[in-house]
Amino acid sequence: MQVNRRTLLATGTAWAGLSVLAGETTVLGADVPPDAVILTAVVKAKPDQVEAVKEALVSLVEPTRKEPGCLCYNLHQAKSDPTQFMFYEQWANQDAFDAHGKTPHMKALGGKLKDKTDKGGGVVFYELLK
Repeated sequence: MQVNRRTLLATGTAWAGLSVLAGETTVLGADVPPDAVILTAVVKAKPDQVEAVKEALVSLVEPTRKEPGCLCYNLHQAKSDPTQFMFYEQWANQDAFDAHGKTPHMKALGGKLKDKTDKGGGVVFYELLK
């Protein structure tokens, strides 16, 4: 049997949309655990270092998404200010989040970003209300 990619994509999108319309909070089809760690992390690149910072941050996405306890790890770049990057993260619990900071790719990040970022970034933790 041959699978039509458009049909498969449309069906998956429809199912995802139904959970949003129903008011469910889901991550990859699973409920967000009550002890989940939810945060945004902002990184501000120096204007002449945008591409180098972007490359360093993009390199984190794939290995991080494979980490145990990673529910969501998305990197964004501001449309209004291309020097500003933001990660939206959801972790199953504090232990998973703490382990993330000890991974080789996170330990290497400091060296990759050295002298390439400006102040103006930071981390904000959130509590899921509904």
